[in-house]
Amino acid sequence: MRIYVFLFALANMVSGCVTYQPKPLSEIPPLPDAVLSESDKTMLVSKAEQIRHPRIAPITLDFSRPLTGDELAVIAVLINPDLKALRAKEGVAEAQVFDAGLLPDPQLALGLSLPTSRQPGLVNAYNLGLNWDILSLITRRASERIAVAKLSAVRNDVAWNEWMIANHAWLLAERVTYLQIQERLARDAAATAAQLCEISRHNLQRHDIKIDEFALRQVAYLDAQDRTLALTRELEKARQELNQDLGLPPSERLVVAARPISVRPHLDAQALFDTARDQRLDLIALRAGYAAQENQLYKDLLARFPQINLGLNRARDTGDVTTIGFSISMTLPVFNGNRGTIAVARATREQLYVEYLARLYKTRADIAALVADLERIDREMVPLQNQLPELQRAEQRMRGGVDSGDVTLINYETVRASLLDKRLKLSSLEQAASEERIALQLATGAPWRSQESPR
Repeated sequence: MRIYVFLFALANMVSGCVTYQPKPLSEIPPLPDAVLSESDKTMLVSKAEQIRHPRIAPITLDFSRPLTGDELAVIAVLINPDLKALRAKEGVAEAQVFDAGLLPDPQLALGLSLPTSRQPGLVNAYNLGLNWDILSLITRRASERIAVAKLSAVRNDVAWNEWMIANHAWLLAERVTYLQIQERLARDAAATAAQLCEISRHNLQRHDIKIDEFALRQVAYLDAQDRTLALTRELEKARQELNQDLGLPPSERLVVAARPISVRPHLDAQALFDTARDQRLDLIALRAGYAAQENQLYKDLLARFPQINLGLNRARDTGDVTTIGFSISMTLPVFNGNRGTIAVARATREQLYVEYLARLYKTRADIAALVADLERIDREMVPLQNQLPELQRAEQRMRGGVDSGDVTLINYETVRASLLDKRLKLSSLEQAASEERIALQLATGAPWRSQESPR
């Protein structure tokens, strides 16, 4: 019986190195409902200077001034709650690599037989066996390669999601900046329209103008108010989306400054696609996932061979005869032969191949569409940029004519409304161009500064 006591103590000692610690959901701290504290900002400054990302460089944050789009992009990577949850997958993948590198445990079998006959000289019989799965040793290396490839896929997938969140935050920052400009233009125009409407009201009371002209001034004022309110709603929506990307409460109002990214004047869609094929982290992740499936298929092919177990046995019968020997057991691949698993592995590999090819086609199409949109926007901006200075001078001359009585309000309003429309349209085009450039940066998978030619 001493041998059983020893084995039981050994099993307890080996398993005693693993402990269980509960982590109930009731211990989740309350969600923050206040703005960023000074300690939060200090922490972000420190982490932003030490950030490690294949496509995002460290940056120095300064909360004493308005934050630019690239700074908000880094902040989004650091505190976005969805990214924090996604990074937990890396821990799982790392644990799988650790698990794949472990040797299989041997199997210990014990048996005890107590004689029920009263014949003299009988003793308690026992058998002791130690078995080891040989096939798991053969496939161990393939299992390690699978786990390492999956870890690479997970890490690049996490980095790609960080890249998307960073660029989306940057895009929203640019949107907020341009909507602020457009809202300010609309507010100034509404204030001017209100003044003109009030002047028309006094002129109507003095019978200097007709009721239809006053009605036109009222309509212009109401239209200016509606335009301002619409832009205010768009601006507030963009702010809330930016807060959501940053994981900040809705009450947070960050001051955003414009710093548009620079793009080479001549865009080559094919060259950008070549960059994307090499640099896009999602494509790298897909290639790693495909490599993992290749190794999975190889492992499943190895598993076609008979599963072999080697064992050592020691036994004693009731006649007190002790024996020692070995055993070999194997499965006979007659009916199954792991053919179903191999078929699934082949089909999965084909699925991943087609998915990767589809992603390449979509990437090329997205880049070509963005390049075409940027070229179209540039063509639309050129005449507006040429027209605005002359139109501004005309508006100033007409305003002076109104003050001197040489120009009617209705004529001045026509020029002023045209100037406002041109300004808003140009600002909208600049906003679209800025957002398209950021979208193109996202689509290529690499910062623009890494794509610029050396000077």
